[in-house]
Amino acid sequence: METYWTQFDTADAPVIETDILVIGSGAAGLQTAWSLAEAGREVLVAVRDELQDSNTAKAQGGIAAALGKDDDPSLHYQDTLVAGAGLTDEKMAKIVVTEGPQAVLDLLHHGAQFDRNPDGTLALGREGCHSRNRIVHANGDSTGAEVSRALRAIAGREKRIRTLEHCYVTDLLVRDGICWGAMALYQGKMLHIRTRGTVLATGGVGRLFAHTTNPEGAVGSGLALAYRAGAELMDMEFVQFHPTALAIPGHPSFLVSEAVRGAGALLYNTRGERFMPGYHPMKELAPRDVVARAIATEMKACGSDHVLLDATVIDRVEEKFPMIFRTLLEYGVDMRKERIPIAPAAHYMMGGIRTDAWGHTSIQRLYACGEAACTGLQGANRLASNSLLEGLVFGRRAAQALCKDLPAGQSFAEESDWQSRLQPWEISPGTLEADRKALQEIMSRQLGIARDRESIEKALDALAAIGKKYEGAAASASAQLDLKSQLLVSRLIAQAALRREESRGAHYRLDYPEPRECWKHHSIEELQGGAPHVQRNIG
Repeated sequence: METYWTQFDTADAPVIETDILVIGSGAAGLQTAWSLAEAGREVLVAVRDELQDSNTAKAQGGIAAALGKDDDPSLHYQDTLVAGAGLTDEKMAKIVVTEGPQAVLDLLHHGAQFDRNPDGTLALGREGCHSRNRIVHANGDSTGAEVSRALRAIAGREKRIRTLEHCYVTDLLVRDGICWGAMALYQGKMLHIRTRGTVLATGGVGRLFAHTTNPEGAVGSGLALAYRAGAELMDMEFVQFHPTALAIPGHPSFLVSEAVRGAGALLYNTRGERFMPGYHPMKELAPRDVVARAIATEMKACGSDHVLLDATVIDRVEEKFPMIFRTLLEYGVDMRKERIPIAPAAHYMMGGIRTDAWGHTSIQRLYACGEAACTGLQGANRLASNSLLEGLVFGRRAAQALCKDLPAGQSFAEESDWQSRLQPWEISPGTLEADRKALQEIMSRQLGIARDRESIEKALDALAAIGKKYEGAAASASAQLDLKSQLLVSRLIAQAALRREESRGAHYRLDYPEPRECWKHHSIEELQGGAPHVQRNIG
């Protein structure tokens, strides 16, 4: 098993030294950087593309927080447990629902502009599986963009925060179980980043699938970095598919927020039949895994590649969801007058780098937070709008842990060299692109909403065949690194899905269609001595 993916020698590479390195610029990464800067620490934020490119910036629905007069963190806690299908870590859920409201209020205090009622109170919406109106939103359906804007503005004002855009972190430098920094591809050359602490906040894995709501960079690069360095990954089988993404041939899988259903939109199959009442008592507001499977079932029964979302029943829908309305209009759909063709698309990774409540991974001085991390909060199925909240809460906590664990002035690694002497890359760009598309089709067909042993084993064989071409090749461009991440993380998802012989939350096995008590635990993936190692039962 390769641990490094690029060719480098730290003795020859240019060096940047920083107190703390944060990799990623979504809610979790920028919240971590902000909290560290407030505590007097110097931070370098490394971003593979540009600062505004993140899963956070694409998030529509909102942030779940118990801020309403009729709400309480205990109610939010119960809703989180219900959605998590028996695998939610209760300690993590209590932390997030308790600390979440203050995290949202702090963001408001520092310039975030969230929607308000005529009396000045926060306008709170409702989404699937929530028992109260508790979704804080901005501009109706552009909450992530506003959170990203506010955090980028805060980071821009902080002199202790530096940013490096178009800086692709390729390899972590770990010795004796301690992370001492990273290598990065920057301006066409390898850069050595020496640091006292490193935080992975790299987002999700949606681009492993052909149809996804995620941006281009969501290839699981942070998970691949951590795994190759020896960190534990947890619950890799749980990938959430959002039920309602635009399904028009030739157009991207644009997300139609769950808040649209929260405002009253209804689902119909292509025969014109409303179907969700037959699947769950909460109907269109059932947990996401239930709605996504129901849609897939109706599509198969009708021989169609989509179902229909009827938002015409929502009064002033164009004002409540302006960004969705404008985008759909560009694609030829007027949601005021006609039903929207939708289908499920890969959306959110419940699994990830295993951390505790303070962002610690199984490697010293390496931390993780946000979607790249797995605390157990999301269980087997994330509750709607808990993701931005998770990033804010655990970003703050990771910063607190870094300040405690690594006092200012803590030493860097002793002067020593890290080297990688892989062979140069010899794969053509055309082959690379063809293999990327083939991988996404494999994952969508064999490891989508429903899987079974036969489909998973086919996926593993097909992924292995593609992966053989790239063994021992030193990547020197982002597209090459992306594909290697996609191959590795896809295989880890498939292996975890094959082991879990039950259906739970977002993991649905046709050959084991019910949850099983013997599988009510987390699964672990880790690399030991260069070979994969599995620990089946945790918690």
